[in-house]
Amino acid sequence: MAQRGVISTDLRPAGAAISPDWLIRSLLLGATFLLLWISFLPFPDRSLPPEVAEQGSIVNQIGYSLLFVVLAAWCVVHEPSRLLPLVRPTLVAVLLWLAISVAASWDPSLSARRLMFTLLTIGIAAIVVLLPKNVRHFGDVLAAVSLIVLAACYIGIFVAPSLAIHQPTDFTDIELAGDWRGIFGHKNEASAAMVLFVFIGLFVARVRSMAIGLFIVALSFVFLVFTHSKTSILMLPLTLAVAALLPRIRRPFVGVAFALSIAVGFNLFSVGSIYIEPIRNLLDATMADPSFTGRTDIWEFAISRLAQHPFVGYGFAAFWNTPEVIYGMKENWANTASHAHNGYLDLAITIGIPGAILVVVWLVVLPILDFYRSPHETAVAPLETLFLRVCLFAAYASCFESRLLQEGTGGFFLFTAAFGLRLLSVSRAAI
Repeated sequence: MAQRGVISTDLRPAGAAISPDWLIRSLLLGATFLLLWISFLPFPDRSLPPEVAEQGSIVNQIGYSLLFVVLAAWCVVHEPSRLLPLVRPTLVAVLLWLAISVAASWDPSLSARRLMFTLLTIGIAAIVVLLPKNVRHFGDVLAAVSLIVLAACYIGIFVAPSLAIHQPTDFTDIELAGDWRGIFGHKNEASAAMVLFVFIGLFVARVRSMAIGLFIVALSFVFLVFTHSKTSILMLPLTLAVAALLPRIRRPFVGVAFALSIAVGFNLFSVGSIYIEPIRNLLDATMADPSFTGRTDIWEFAISRLAQHPFVGYGFAAFWNTPEVIYGMKENWANTASHAHNGYLDLAITIGIPGAILVVVWLVVLPILDFYRSPHETAVAPLETLFLRVCLFAAYASCFESRLLQEGTGGFFLFTAAFGLRLLSVSRAAI
């Protein structure tokens, strides 16, 4: 581990000299990813009403709190000052704005509880990037975790399909019957995880074993296809292509503008189609379903409500699935949606437009700039690419799903990638 707290460029086999320190780091790292991916309640029963299923979140919150305490204790013993580079002004501004959104929320207690869980996730992600001894060690642990999660998903498909595949008896989303979800609660969660596993497999193929890495990629891609998640399936090749092009763009500003222009374009042709007639006419003429499977109704509903509270929103994570929305805003079916199916809209409607901008800068813009500032040495290049792909995928998938500041592993791995690129960028002088 370099003195500044980044993953070392030393590529000697991590297991060459197993020490208590190496073992503790491996166990903490592996346990963190396993608990965040598998959760404390895998294979949730979707035939139960949301009120019953919601009790599982309490178990997760307690478990994640204990996990944070253990990791924080480890960090205190291992130079906590190494976290200082992560506390950049933009992150401080984001946290302050989230606190404001809680104070201004129409349900402060709900926003406060969910913010605490998000803060725990951010804290865990910050400590996680300090755990690996080197890049290969990180690859070894991620490979093991990925294979365990994939094995659990496939075992569920063949042994307990009623708990691993969407069923006609599900309490909600019965139209998803037949779509694979594995250990996850929804096919969209599963598909996003499979994309991340593809990225991890490519990373493992470069730093540890080509055979193991490609095996992870194959298992993940097959499962991804059977989730039938159009967003993740389409965003996977796009993300890989953009991540391959960015290093060839020498000017950081041009690279950021190029990466963001794709997200802006998606939002113009999706959400923008509601208000821009030429785009709507083009989609009507070229797409079998220009409503994006009903998303346009949700986007229109969300934007109409955002217009009433554009500055601070309705409160952090306190809009969708609340009684005020479900029972007090019965304009059409869109008020019963679980989220906006657009991460940028979700941010804006809950923490306001300024808050949404701050989060995008922290999790998308700055990581890309950090990628350009990173050393790009052979030893760390695969890690830089992994983190860049994670940030880009979140930015693009958020045009059709909610990925930014998302609870669970999706948000956790995005935070980890953002922190990882930050640490790699500030280590340039130390390597």
